[in-house]
Amino acid sequence: ALQPVEGITLYMQAAQDITIGARLSKTQYQYTLVDVDGPELDHWAPIVLQKLQRLPQLTSVASDQQSAGRVLKVEINRDVASRLGINPSVVDSILYDAFGQRVAARIYTRLNQYFVILEVQPDFQLGPNALSRIYATSSSGKEVPLSEFAKITSTVAPIAVNHQGQFPSVTLSFNLPPNVSIGAAVTAIQQATKELHLPASIATSFQGNAQAFQTSLASEPGANRRGARRRLHHPRHAL
Repeated sequence: ALQPVEGITLYMQAAQDITIGARLSKTQYQYTLVDVDGPELDHWAPIVLQKLQRLPQLTSVASDQQSAGRVLKVEINRDVASRLGINPSVVDSILYDAFGQRVAARIYTRLNQYFVILEVQPDFQLGPNALSRIYATSSSGKEVPLSEFAKITSTVAPIAVNHQGQFPSVTLSFNLPPNVSIGAAVTAIQQATKELHLPASIATSFQGNAQAFQTSLASEPGANRRGARRRLHHPRHAL
């Protein structure tokens, strides 16, 4: 019913009484990429996502990466600001006074306390032209618009940076189509990731329910014996 609604992506998963992996995501199973280099992770995570979305063993593949937040970047021309006698730290204070929540005073009553917040009127905070209305006082006392000594550009930046083990991470989650086992999905993901030839700095691992599945298989004696027989017949071992 929500498919005709623009801007909405619906992910379905079965509600279970016990969640083995104890990890929440848009869909049931999780696959995590971890990298010490944030920009490198931002580059490769969408590539891995597109690769997994094409696998027939997976469905409803989603990502927790949110890297399309719109921001305005203010780059101060320090030479011009120096000629005008404007310190960059003053610009930081002006921007925080205008768009932050600067506490100007605190009012105490018998039961509560109230904060007086300094900010630009809400009508002047909206739109990309809001920064053009910001002025700084030069050393001569003249009001100089911010655009005279700073370059303002519109770009995108992450809304949030997820971490795992203190390092930036992106978690890709997925569901299983009918008649497809989690074992087949795990094998397909590992093969697809191998084909991409990810940088050595990116570590991949299954999390949540998928990790619990791998752990349960690793402790099965039958699985170990089958693995031993396969290694025994490997041509390299035969030599």
